[in-house]
Amino acid sequence: MSRHRRPLYSRRVNAARIALAAGLGLAALHPTAARAEDPPLPKVPTHRISYDTTFGVRLNPLGLELQNNLAYRHRFYDSDSRALRDNGFGVGLSPTVSPSISRMGGFVEVRPLTLLTLQAGVHHVGYLGSFDNLQSYALASEDFSDTARDVGDEAGRAYPTHGLEAYLRAQALAKIGPIVIRDEVTFTFSSLALKDGSSHYYHPRFDLLVPNDGWFVHNDTDLVYFSDFGLVAGARVSTTHAFTPDESLGTSASETNSPMLRLGPLLAYTIFDTPGASFNKPTFIGMAQWWVLHRFRTGEDVHQGIPYATVAFRFEGDLFRSD
Repeated sequence: MSRHRRPLYSRRVNAARIALAAGLGLAALHPTAARAEDPPLPKVPTHRISYDTTFGVRLNPLGLELQNNLAYRHRFYDSDSRALRDNGFGVGLSPTVSPSISRMGGFVEVRPLTLLTLQAGVHHVGYLGSFDNLQSYALASEDFSDTARDVGDEAGRAYPTHGLEAYLRAQALAKIGPIVIRDEVTFTFSSLALKDGSSHYYHPRFDLLVPNDGWFVHNDTDLVYFSDFGLVAGARVSTTHAFTPDESLGTSASETNSPMLRLGPLLAYTIFDTPGASFNKPTFIGMAQWWVLHRFRTGEDVHQGIPYATVAFRFEGDLFRSD
């Protein structure tokens, strides 16, 4: 899949995002202000080494991925305010594996306050030539439907290759009572070793034909309710767009492969939350989004009634904490 991400929700909102293949990504959120019944939160350590792991499967398009993050984080300042307490600088490694793709790289992160996170990262990406990946194209308007890629794989057009992906990401949060709004936007630049004559390739994480040596953007907007017993319920709207050169575009609206839009409900349940534990926040996540805009998943190749569906399991923990 390599399909994300990203990410997903856990009960405590200072957890890292979870991205399932393109983004599954339900990010963990933190309230902007405490309710009267909210218990005091434990102090955030000055130095911390933490990890998180997410395993997920996806339908329409099909995907399977194991994503890991290992990071060192340094707190900038101490604060009892829920809007300010989760601040700091971080640097980490983020390996990801799936049946057809491997990704190895890292990221740097700056969080001036709980409500805003800025992140940049780079990965070396390897496509194994399996499960229809990778397939490349001369134009952005070409057919990358499931059926067309299956035919291409049978014809030997899928091949192994490698390259680099770099991204810039920003996440903003807001809270009114138990309702949290989160918006996360990610700009990605990719440069792969494609076959001669190819300028675009199918990106299985984002289900999109993307320009090689070019940019595309993905945005997730979530509106969720946080219960006091570990359940998170709400909805997500996701949009994706490739910045395609004019000379690579199709000649008619029916050949336009982006932007894409999907929306639908999400649920997550965290079994327990013990701050500072080496194994913490085991969380089950489920999400279903129906395609509103997609050249091939709104009836041309796949019936629009079939949702983009994700099921995942996530956990995290602290390996080292110090003031």
